[in-house]
Order: sequence, then structure tokens, then C-alpha cells
Amino acid sequence: MSSDPTAPAPAAPTGHPPGFWFFFWGEFAERCSYYGMRAILAKYMIEKLGVAEGDAGTFMSLFIAACYFFPLLGGYIADNFLGKYWTIVLFSVPYVVAQFVVGTEDKYVVFGSLVLLAMGSGVIKPNISTLMGLTYDQQRPGLDQLRTSAFSWFYMSINIGAALSQFAMPWLRNKYGYQTAFLFPAGLMALALVIFALGKRFYAKETIVKKVVGDPNSPPTASKTVTGIPIIYQVVTPAEKAADRKLKLETLGRIGLLFLTVMFFWAIFDQSASTWIFFADTYMECTLFGVPASADAIQGFNPVFIVLLVPVSVWLFKTLEKKGMGLKATKKMAIGFILTGLSMVIMSLAGFLAGAKQDMLKLTTPEGVLILPKWDGGDFKKVTGTAAVGTEVPVSATDFEFDEKKKKLNFANGKVKLKNGTELTITNGHLVTTALPGEAGLTSGGIAESLLKSKEDLAAIKTDPKDRATVETIGWVKPNERVTVWWQVLAFLIITIAEILISVTGLELAFVAAPKTMKSFVTACWLAVVFLANLLINAPITQLYQHMKPGVYFAMLAGAMVVVVLVFIPVAAQFNRAMARMKAAEDAAKAAEGNTGTA
Repeated sequence: MSSDPTAPAPAAPTGHPPGFWFFFWGEFAERCSYYGMRAILAKYMIEKLGVAEGDAGTFMSLFIAACYFFPLLGGYIADNFLGKYWTIVLFSVPYVVAQFVVGTEDKYVVFGSLVLLAMGSGVIKPNISTLMGLTYDQQRPGLDQLRTSAFSWFYMSINIGAALSQFAMPWLRNKYGYQTAFLFPAGLMALALVIFALGKRFYAKETIVKKVVGDPNSPPTASKTVTGIPIIYQVVTPAEKAADRKLKLETLGRIGLLFLTVMFFWAIFDQSASTWIFFADTYMECTLFGVPASADAIQGFNPVFIVLLVPVSVWLFKTLEKKGMGLKATKKMAIGFILTGLSMVIMSLAGFLAGAKQDMLKLTTPEGVLILPKWDGGDFKKVTGTAAVGTEVPVSATDFEFDEKKKKLNFANGKVKLKNGTELTITNGHLVTTALPGEAGLTSGGIAESLLKSKEDLAAIKTDPKDRATVETIGWVKPNERVTVWWQVLAFLIITIAEILISVTGLELAFVAAPKTMKSFVTACWLAVVFLANLLINAPITQLYQHMKPGVYFAMLAGAMVVVVLVFIPVAAQFNRAMARMKAAEDAAKAAEGNTGTA
């Protein structure tokens, strides 16, 4: 039956294609997984692997650096061998496995897992957003605003997922322990893989274009990848390849110094996953709206502020533009650098206002934590069997064992003798709480701080023959000398505004500065900036944190941003001149084309 030729053609769809929802929920789950795991990783390395604070900061920096190195590999593999869909799926499998085993309390297993996690996260990063853009170009051609809207929602999914997991993971860790908490992001990553894989038929049809040097009149025969994606060969001459290389060098010349200054912003920003946590954990009273919070949960404010402030910033800059008061991109970035330095000034002030750190003993049981006066008796390694450690409030046991990996003393049966003669009993690794004195009794007995669980949580504790109490040395600040965590929340607000001004503006600016044929190359360079920031700056600099007072450490970072601002002023001026020359050349070329067309 033939169709009526006079019937109107069906209207082209204008809504989001079905594939969008697979991208949205898949990315939401994957970012929940990544940021949730990252939220508690630094403290996990310290508390369960026996890593020193400075080393934990370095390992976090190297992990983040790797997460931003592997996008280069992921883009290369997808563009040349597997295609974007199969690259994401295949690298997600070890990503899922690593999420499930990272909670194993063994350094070699954990660090091996982190390599796989960095590889999975990094490889996925450049491919999923590119595949979504291709899907819109194929299925909704010409609807640029719809694609822009999709990327906005995609960006929101990342930050909402990050906020939820960064607040949830510390709570899960505190209530159920690290191993159980890590199952949450593992399950989310498995869900992300399933959601993304199920949407394959709704995604763009991929092809791989390979440039080869040869004779344009005899191109290589088209073929397919092992994943069945068509390979189209584009033959270029040696001169064209040389011109392409020259164009890349010219583009790097325009944006290279700009990117190097941005590197210092990322170095400071990414320390929120390490030194900021260490500072809050020791020097801050972590209570929000009257509710106790974990030091590593404060990271969740960054994505919350992003979600709230990005729409405000878009409205503000559009309004200023309409009134003829628009800011150049480089001016926005300069303000961002100043705000980054201001965030470090806030952290530095909090560090100087906080009390001095002192070494104390930390006794940990499933029932909670007791902070005891410092022990000056020597090395924990020499304590074995029946012994006692501590000064005014000694801990004695019949089965002390030193854990070399975690730098802690383990024991199952022992006593804590308070200054007033009261004895606390530990049996089978558990603190006996039935006859435990109240808070006042513990304080008068010499306990510096009591962090025992609530009655409800104590009633829910289950015993295990493997349970052990632990004793370790920690840095501790008196509760009345700690500063409020709202100092750090304020610092997060300021540096989030800086992130919007620097990251969003800088990426767009670099994108504009690149020729049409080099957009992916510039995006890869942008991701490489974060890699270099953590590898070259944070990895060595965070080692200084454990040897410096926090006020001095953060003041040092604030001072570094002053230098960056002074360097950025001439760099921005040079960049703007280069952009003006490029625009003038483009306008001249268009004018020449117009004259040729009317001749």
C-alpha cells in the first residue's frame, strides 16, 4: 500500500532522545560511585593501612593525577580501536571489580585497586560525554540548544551524585565500617554499567576516521574494528600532516601559559580530598546545625554549591552582558584566582585560631573511642604480650600484638585504669559498658575525650571472635580549642565560586581558542592540566603538611596564589592579543571570501 504523497511529513522530534536518560542515570551512578569512594579514601589509608598523613596526601594526589592522565589513553583507544561505547563498557568491568576489592585492608590490594579505579574513571571520562554529543548531532541535528540543555543536566547529574555520596559515605563508614561502606559505591558502579550497556541501541552510530599519509587517489580499503565499528581512512599528504602539527604547536602557544596558571588552582582545589580533611579532623569541631559530622563529609558542600551557584552565575553574566558591563573571560579567571587565594586565607586564619596539636593515645573498640594522655614509654614495636602503655591513664593487656602495617597495638583482653582508681574492662576486644561511669566520671578519671556510641548503636553491636581493641598515637587538639567547621564551609563556598570562574570559563575559552579540527586535542590538554597539578605540585607539597602548622601551610598556598595572579596578568594580556589577531585574520578571510563570491 503506497503512502499519500500529499500527506504532510511527520514532524521531526524536538525532545531529548531516549539515549539521554541512559547517559544521565549511568553517569549519576558512576559519579556517585567515584566521589563516594574518594570521599573516605584518605582517612581509610591512615586508619586502616597505617599510612602517615603526608603520605596519604601524596597517594591521593597521585590517584587524582592518574584519573586525569587516563583520559588521554581512553580517547586514543576509542578513536583508533574500539569506539566509545565498547571502550566504556570494557574498562568499566575492572572498574567495578576494583570498587568491590578496595575495601580489603591490604596495601598492595588497595593500591592495585586504585590503579584500576583511576584507569576506569579516566577512560570513561572523555568518552561518555562525547558519545552523548554525537547522539544529539545524529538524532537531533541542528537543535544546538537542546544539546546544550542536555549537557547542563548531565553536569547537574555529576554534582548531585557527588553531593549525595560524599555526605552518605562517611555516615555509612561510621555506622558499619569501611568494608561495608565501600560496597555502596561498588554497587552503584555495577548499576551504572548495567544502565549504560542497556542503552546501546539508543546511542549514536559510531565510525572511526583514521588519517594516513599516502596517495589520495588510492585510499586504503575500508575495514572494521574488532568491535564491528566501520573504519574510514582519510588520506593526507605529508604537507597536510606537517601543517596539522604546526597548527597544534601554534594552538599550544596561545593557550599553554594560560593552562599552566590554571594548574595552580587545581593543585589547591584538589587538596580538599586530603589536607582539608586532615585539618578538619584534628583542628575543627565538626558539628553542622547541631548534628555531628565527619571531617570527610564536608567535601559534599562543593557539589551542592555548584548546583546552586551555576544557574546564578549564568544569569548574572547574561545580565551584565545586556547592560554593557560584560567581563572578559580572562578577567573572570583573574577574579577566580584571587578568590582561590582568599579561600586559603580563610583556612590559614582557622589554623592560627585553633589550639596546638599534642600527641595522645587513642583507644578504639567497637563501642567507640577514648582519648588518653600521651605515652612516653617508647616504641610500640617493643610492646608484646603482657604489658601496659600510657601515663596517667595506662592501658594494660595480656595479649598485646603490634600491627606493623597499621602501626597499632592490638589486644583482646585488658583494662584501662583511670586516675580515680576506676577500671574499665575490655573483653574479647569489646569495652564492657554495663558498669561504665558517666561522662563526668570518665573526665575526672583522666579521659581527655570520650567518643562512645549512643545506647541505640551500642545495642546493635554484634560480636565476632576476631574483634580486637587497638591503641595508637594520634595528634589531638582540646575540644574547647578547636575552631568551628563553618570556617571550612566558607572556604568551600569561596573556592566553588572560583571553580565556576576558572574551570567553566577557562574550558570554554580554550575551546574557542582552538581551531575546529582541534577541539578534542584542546580538551585533552585541559584534562592534562589537572594531571600535572596533582603530579608535579600536590604529590610533593602535601608531604609538607605533616611538618608544618596548618596556619602556616595554608598561608603558604595563599602566598602562591598571589604570585599566580601577578604572573597571570601579563599572560592574560598576551592571550587576549593573540585572540584579537586570530579574530582579525578570520574576519579578513571571510571578507576575502565574500569579495571572491561577488566578483
